[in-house]
Amino acid sequence: MKKYLFATVAAIALLPGVSRAEMSLVRIATMPDGAEVTGISTNAIGDLFLNAQHPGGKNTFKDDAPAALVGYVARFDAASPGMPIPPEDQRADLQVNSGQYVTFGKAGDALGSGEVFGGVYDAAGALMYVSNAPDFNGFVPTGANTAYLYTGWEGAGRDGASAISKVALSRRDGVWQADLSQSKMLDLSSVHGGAVLCSGTITPWGTPLLAEEYFFYNSATWNHPDNHDEDERAGFAGGNDINYIKPKNMSQYLGKMANPYRYGYMIEINNAASADDEQLVKHYATGRLSHETAAIMPDNRTIYMTDDDSAVYSHETYNTASGGVFFKFVADHPGDLSAGTLYAAKMMQDDTADPDKAGFDITWIELGHGNNAQIEAWAAEYDDVTVADYVDGQTSYLSDDAIRAHAAGTAPDARAAFLESRRTAAAMGATNEWDKLEGVTTHGDKVYIAASALAFTMDKSWGHKDWSTGEIDTSNGGDIALNAEGCGGTYVSTVGADYNITRIEPYVIGQTDAEGRCVADLPANPDNIVTLNDGTLLIGEDAGPKRHDVDMLWMVKG
Repeated sequence: MKKYLFATVAAIALLPGVSRAEMSLVRIATMPDGAEVTGISTNAIGDLFLNAQHPGGKNTFKDDAPAALVGYVARFDAASPGMPIPPEDQRADLQVNSGQYVTFGKAGDALGSGEVFGGVYDAAGALMYVSNAPDFNGFVPTGANTAYLYTGWEGAGRDGASAISKVALSRRDGVWQADLSQSKMLDLSSVHGGAVLCSGTITPWGTPLLAEEYFFYNSATWNHPDNHDEDERAGFAGGNDINYIKPKNMSQYLGKMANPYRYGYMIEINNAASADDEQLVKHYATGRLSHETAAIMPDNRTIYMTDDDSAVYSHETYNTASGGVFFKFVADHPGDLSAGTLYAAKMMQDDTADPDKAGFDITWIELGHGNNAQIEAWAAEYDDVTVADYVDGQTSYLSDDAIRAHAAGTAPDARAAFLESRRTAAAMGATNEWDKLEGVTTHGDKVYIAASALAFTMDKSWGHKDWSTGEIDTSNGGDIALNAEGCGGTYVSTVGADYNITRIEPYVIGQTDAEGRCVADLPANPDNIVTLNDGTLLIGEDAGPKRHDVDMLWMVKG
């Protein structure tokens, strides 16, 4: 089914029914040591935007941390041949196979607003820290040769409070340049701040849409005293914090106790082309989950959303993480995400465990219909919950019994579907077994979906984890039961006129080598993915030095 050419160009999987014309992989960029590929996006004229996130593995810009880069590839040529992996002594910089990488800014640069690039400012305007983790890039033109670039900054490690920068661009002699003196960080206080702002997309109607990749599966632990005391160390580091992302951090941002139901949604920026009249809208109707990004179909109503989490990170006592769910949102009206119906995917695997061959049939379970105003009103009912309300073994938030009532059709309202979307999806029979479900992108009738690893909850030998208790039944492989492939993979679906996904097939699957690393001439641990204007797929890595020498950006040609 798959043939590999272990060189800069490698052949990839051929789908059933597709001709034997060879498709190939071309390595088009490599990151600085320890940096992840993020921010890959394009504009109407085909420019390629690209960031180097957390170089040196440093999520906070401080001390001796190398600064994260935000920029683009000037005069990128998709027809150019691939590039080799740089030798070890030449891995300090971002390198490309064609054109030139132009840096718009580095974490910590001074902005004309008096702020710093990547700075996370609390609701009162005080600097909390400088993020070294730029992710989403969204290009918004304001004229033939002027634009703004919006970039989401993904907090700083366990500190989830995030930021959005707005950089003024102008094009001279065909090359975009940044004017940091006319640039700023946005005030996110109107939406209670952003939690772990990850990837996103520019909507077909021209607005940036950013995803809150909020890692918080068990809301009952949000107001646990251990999460809010002076010891801010994670349990794995000898501390007493229960959760990886610190609830205390969002409370520090607000200056008061934060509400978990205010985080984990898609955030849209309206009036994005204006100089100072940006309007942020948090779309509660898109559901509360670990949003990675979204793919908006040509009807401007159907949206596919990926839920990025992994059960391997779960606290052994409190069941704080699970595998992710593949979600669909269908808006009531084209171009308006404020109201619609939320669905979750039920997967049915082919009769093989081979990750190179196993496709999945998909049916959709309707979770509920809602609108921003109603769902935000439900969320607001929990604004006054504090640490003092915590009782071990109980919850100050939506209980599992309330979720079960929604699944049984006996709940008084649909709040469970939108405030506890992943738990509700699992309770209603959807598949919550994806291990770090990452990018999703679309072009024409194709939808591509990336999973960073096909392991743990996707591994047939790992077992099935109960969504409520966290107990693992090792005799049950679950809906996704593959031979584990820790290097991950990208799937593809072909949709019809209704834009409904009913099946996905393996498209580009990584491969573990004899040393437990990933084969160097195949993408490893795909994260950001995007299609160019002609439909060519780009795959960005979040592999790290244990898997690949450097993270790379790949182009699928054929």
